[in-house]
Amino acid sequence: MGLVLKNVRRTGSGSFEYRRRVPKDVAEIITKREFKRKLGDSEKEALRAYPHYHAEVEREIDRARQRQSMAEAASSADASEREAYAEALRRRADLIEAGATKADLVLMGETMMDRYPQDEYEPVGVPPVDRYTINLLRLGPDRIKAPEPTLEDARKLYLKEKLDADNPATDSRVVGLANRVIATTIKAIGRDPVLTTLTRDDARKVRDEMLDRVKVTGRGVGQKVSAATVSRELSIVAAVINLAAKEFNLPGSFQNPFNDLPVVRVRKGEGQKASDKRDPLPPKVLEQVRARVISGASPELALIWRLIEGTGCRISEVSGLRVEDVEATGDMPFIRIEPHPLRRLKTSTSRREVPLVGDALAAAEEALKLSRAGNMVFQSYGRVRGSDAASAALMKHVRAVTKDEKHVIHSLRHNMKDRLILAEVSTLDQNLILGHTLGGVGDSVYGGRVAKLRATTKAMKKALGVPVSEADGQQSGDRD
Repeated sequence: MGLVLKNVRRTGSGSFEYRRRVPKDVAEIITKREFKRKLGDSEKEALRAYPHYHAEVEREIDRARQRQSMAEAASSADASEREAYAEALRRRADLIEAGATKADLVLMGETMMDRYPQDEYEPVGVPPVDRYTINLLRLGPDRIKAPEPTLEDARKLYLKEKLDADNPATDSRVVGLANRVIATTIKAIGRDPVLTTLTRDDARKVRDEMLDRVKVTGRGVGQKVSAATVSRELSIVAAVINLAAKEFNLPGSFQNPFNDLPVVRVRKGEGQKASDKRDPLPPKVLEQVRARVISGASPELALIWRLIEGTGCRISEVSGLRVEDVEATGDMPFIRIEPHPLRRLKTSTSRREVPLVGDALAAAEEALKLSRAGNMVFQSYGRVRGSDAASAALMKHVRAVTKDEKHVIHSLRHNMKDRLILAEVSTLDQNLILGHTLGGVGDSVYGGRVAKLRATTKAMKKALGVPVSEADGQQSGDRD
């Protein structure tokens, strides 16, 4: 026959028929053996009917796979009561959709209950999903209310909605930190608390437990976890609960006890921000590390170092550059920092255009000449977790020069910050270059991206000692 469509055959009578076996992985959800439908008596009719029905089949299979996944999650050992209840509701809805009456549902519930051993009053050893299914079938959702969300429910919501934990591009360290912090919180409280039952006493107990933790340093010496670390971890707990309060529609009277929780018992020398734990690289150290990297590291690593040093970008922002993100020609060359499937950004303000000036421009031009198979500028590191590999490799060169724990790759951002400050660059332009929060000033200060790029190019040239041209001086007029 002339017509060739997937899952379509011509019957003995000459008509066209869609036939497709139900995939084995969803056979328990889709109980029929196959999808089958007559598409028409002619090729024209079949061609017209095929796309709609094929898409319908695909959607049904996708929904079944989602249901299967949710059912497996709800039946797993770490499933919460809320997840078990949701799966039981779905089971009941499926039965109703299949035509079950209220009497049928009650009978099914009784039958399920009889499968389990009984004590004097009720069945025992019933898994949570079956327990809720039995009760919902017998009594209905009006009498069996959904369990209130717990901190564990909030954790799972945060991983899915905020961190996009299933995305391969998501930094597993960020996900791991969130998991560890919530596990620590639940352990300190002594239970997986219903969110609305959390108190300020619970929050203080968690804080004190965190402050009392001891970590072992690289030299095998135990020391208390810093107050700065505890403050950062408590902010994660607060963020998890704040998101849950909104998405789970908690009562308006609910107040997150972890909000604005002071980290008391701060030891001498502590309490600084996490960023204060990193210093700019001193001139001599910077010179020595740069020389080591350029002479001893791979060409890609050397170029990554030069771009970080010359732009103040984060290592993930540079290692994750695509070819189309680099504009190395024209009056105002720049690199475009924006999220893509292989690299997320730390914050929304991290999305920006960073001027290429001096050695950073030369490094960008050299980087574009590297041989590559795809569209990532740095083929060895333009991948998920590639920035971790680049950081580890560059840190070996840093540690060969300095053992100071405050001297790290991120120190280059502090070096750039210092250069911008010494050049008397405005705070707004500093933030635009480094991708920091704009402090409420917003984009309205500048007329558009060209004006911002001209302003930041001039600022970067001042910071790096590159002569400013007359064209750079036009930036004030572009702000109007």
